[in-house]
Amino acid sequence: MAKGRSTLILLAGTLILGTYIVIQDTWRRKVPSKEYRRIQLFDLNAETLESIRFEYTNLVVNCVKENGIWMTGGSERGLGRADVALVHQMIGGLNSIGKGTTITAEHLKMRGIDAEEYGLADSALRISAVDNKGQHTWLIGRKAPLGEMLYAKQGDNSDIYTIPARLLEVVPTESDGLRDRTLFSRNTAGVRRIELRGSGGFMQILKDPKAGWQIQQPLVASTDSQAVEGLLDKMYRLRIEEFIAENVSDFAVYGLQGGAGQMALGGADGSSRLLMVGDDIVDQPGKIYARRADDTSVFTMKAEVRDLLNIKLDELRDVRMLPFPVKDVSYLSVARGSEQIELTRDASGQWMIITPVSWKADARAVGKVLKFWDAAVITEFDKTNATLAVEWTLLFGSEALGETNRIDILPTLGKKDGLLMRRNGETTVCQINLPLIPDSILDRLEYKNRTLWTLQKKEIQKISVEKGEQPRQVVERRPDGSFAPAETQAIAQVDPAILGALLDELVEISTSSYVADNPRDLAIYGLAEPTIRLQIGLTGTNQLGRVLLIGQEAVEGFYAMVKGRDVVFILSKSFVEILSFDLIVEPDPVVPNADQ
Repeated sequence: MAKGRSTLILLAGTLILGTYIVIQDTWRRKVPSKEYRRIQLFDLNAETLESIRFEYTNLVVNCVKENGIWMTGGSERGLGRADVALVHQMIGGLNSIGKGTTITAEHLKMRGIDAEEYGLADSALRISAVDNKGQHTWLIGRKAPLGEMLYAKQGDNSDIYTIPARLLEVVPTESDGLRDRTLFSRNTAGVRRIELRGSGGFMQILKDPKAGWQIQQPLVASTDSQAVEGLLDKMYRLRIEEFIAENVSDFAVYGLQGGAGQMALGGADGSSRLLMVGDDIVDQPGKIYARRADDTSVFTMKAEVRDLLNIKLDELRDVRMLPFPVKDVSYLSVARGSEQIELTRDASGQWMIITPVSWKADARAVGKVLKFWDAAVITEFDKTNATLAVEWTLLFGSEALGETNRIDILPTLGKKDGLLMRRNGETTVCQINLPLIPDSILDRLEYKNRTLWTLQKKEIQKISVEKGEQPRQVVERRPDGSFAPAETQAIAQVDPAILGALLDELVEISTSSYVADNPRDLAIYGLAEPTIRLQIGLTGTNQLGRVLLIGQEAVEGFYAMVKGRDVVFILSKSFVEILSFDLIVEPDPVVPNADQ
């Protein structure tokens, strides 16, 4: 019976405790901000906060907002620009400090002790803040004997609280603890200008919304965008080592007067940040004096910053002949004197020769030329600025990118150590790694599509083969789709094996190479009196037939030409070998049966 009564009492106690927790949680959800502020020791708003001061026994750290900019420093050197992120982080850390145990004035009286016992009479840390509501003060005393806690007191309030000792990790312990040590922020709104003034002179690089980074001073030239971005990345990683002096009026002492080295970034919104680099620090090898142009503080930096100031112009210039990927090239023009060849690529990717003839171009041949120039790089800039006549002009265009790149090649004058060229109207001449330009780059046959024709078997209606003095052999498709001899009275039949092989070849005729365009004398190639004449008749009134003329044998195959297209090319020996066989043969004789 006693055991049952104990169980009931325990159950009732659990229900009462659960009900209390639910009521407390419900109340806290209704008034969360009020409850949160009740347990906070600090309630600071970064937007309305005007200043905050930390007074230690032998040190003072001030944070003051001047014209919307946070400044920080000690009482001796004055104030310098603070790191806004660190200030906000500190304010957030202070706001996270909550009150623990509360020791009231009554408790102190009952125990017969005063605030001195808690280290608050002469506190080790005094925190003062000013905002739109006035001034607020907190005293931080000694550590509590149990747990990682400190004693604290807020303003004139007589109550003493225990707070987490991690407060000491939140507050700054040195005057430079909250200083802004970055020189150039990665958040700079759309960097559009880079300026460097070092021992080699002044350099300016501007970013065009379309063309990208371009060198403007000391000359106008294209840049290597990756090299410029690499320079920017190094500038972003520059850091202040140590703050030396604040509110400096005579910068000449540190070599930071007008003639100092300078490094600047300008944003699209008109913002600008300028770093000035001064003298070496005598007793600190590898360190130099520096300052921001919009600040009166002097600080130290690693001397490597001079490597950026004195970067060579050629390290930032674009060494490529093609400023965009080969896959984006849609127009190519090569000209030498009155000779010119132009090619364009349509939306489907088909290259066409448009000058001096209109032909389909071989994509592989065009790609070979583009690859040739894509591999070309500048080996020496500013070779000369002498006026030399242009021998070759090349244009590479990209419709997708809306860009055109012009390359003017100057005469070699007998030298073979690298071609001289100008890009896009630049005044200076550069040398590239190519010793010469092959004449074949102007040969339209080099670009002509290697496919002579493409047919479907069902389109082939008639085939005629003439070989020297032999009778012409003609086969024609019958209504059932089969082929039969035509133009013959003799008893004959089609050789199915030869016809099948020939039809397979005629579907697509290609050449390994072109030999001549508009040849003066066809006899040279055996085409004045061809050894084989192949004529193909096609179905439909919109289809023209094909007449293929085959001449004498060459090393790679046989010279050939399509009648009406005055271009000599090479046909494979395997194809001509099929034509050497008879297409029409006599039927096999009937062998009498021996039993008859």
